[in-house]
Amino acid sequence: MFETETMLRTKFHDIFQTRLPIIQAGMGPYDTTQLAGAVSKAGGIGIISTVGMGSFDISGLGQFHYSAIFGEGTPEERLERSVNHVLAAVEEAPWARFGVNIPVSEEFIPTASRLIRYIISRVKSDPAVKEKMRVIVSSAGDPLPWSKVPGSKRVAESIAIKNEIPEMVWVHVVPSVRAALRCVKAGVDVIVASGREGGAHCSWRDTSTMVLLPEVVKRVSPTPVVAAGGFADGVSLAAALAMGAIGVQMGTRFIATKESDFEQGWKEMVVKSTEEDALVARGFFGPMRFLRNRRALELVDATIRGTPDLYKGNPCGSTQELVDLEIGGLANLFQGKTDEAAFLGGTVAGRVHDIPTVQELCDRIMEEAEATIRNLKSLVVQKE
Repeated sequence: MFETETMLRTKFHDIFQTRLPIIQAGMGPYDTTQLAGAVSKAGGIGIISTVGMGSFDISGLGQFHYSAIFGEGTPEERLERSVNHVLAAVEEAPWARFGVNIPVSEEFIPTASRLIRYIISRVKSDPAVKEKMRVIVSSAGDPLPWSKVPGSKRVAESIAIKNEIPEMVWVHVVPSVRAALRCVKAGVDVIVASGREGGAHCSWRDTSTMVLLPEVVKRVSPTPVVAAGGFADGVSLAAALAMGAIGVQMGTRFIATKESDFEQGWKEMVVKSTEEDALVARGFFGPMRFLRNRRALELVDATIRGTPDLYKGNPCGSTQELVDLEIGGLANLFQGKTDEAAFLGGTVAGRVHDIPTVQELCDRIMEEAEATIRNLKSLVVQKE
């Protein structure tokens, strides 16, 4: 375990009170409960995913459940099980901090509101939760309905997160400068700028992290920014810091760890994929990035047939064919039909070559980041 005084220190540590400047991304269809506990114990921010915990509506197609992974119960009951599990996992780790990711896309808003209300209630009533669960991450939607001053963006389910739980760090994930500026208006504590090379839900428009991150940092200052989309190791962490970020959020890299909740076939798919093996197609939550196999190519073909405007960067609805392909792809995963399974993942899979423990991965990242920064310093020529 890295000790605080021997590692890189950024504003991240002061805001989140962690040992490492790393957030584990929320990733459906799993709840990432096991992974969140492991990342928190390693010194980062472990995140519980909620996208599969409730139903959502797809315009013109009806109501759907993302998966049947979670067993019986309401969204609140499912989240409670995950929170209790992570609390137990980090009980002997006083430094551990974790959070919850809640998509706030239009399709998920009714469930999102219920989950946010559960978090508010649990933080207010449970001292252990208040101490350990310090982060709420909203994503895939507009932050304004959840702000203190939602204005015309108020919806029936609106909740002012920072009014209710001011002690929690409110993080929102954005794919553009425009969305980042809305975060500033909403009073978000930390912005995650996620380039389109990230896995799963991604932007309608194709803006890479290298372009997006420094521009967001410049435009939202002094609001702190965390980098996402393409981060997997110490070299990329050092690059994020050089571009003004206070830390990184990683999703695909954490899938390929021993404690990850994802199926072994999914982990192996990440490891065997190259940097060229990621495709964007229409998914449940807008554009989604899949790792290349037969099912991913079928999703691309169905997107071209049914929602071709996606490839022009224009928001567009889904089709029954796409929904069936994605749901069927998940069912095939559980049956071991890997070429017919829908694997979400980012282009950074091409830089993932093993399946370590979370602790091993985090130690390696910090060692490499420190070495990279030392090497960069040695390249600077001092003026006489």
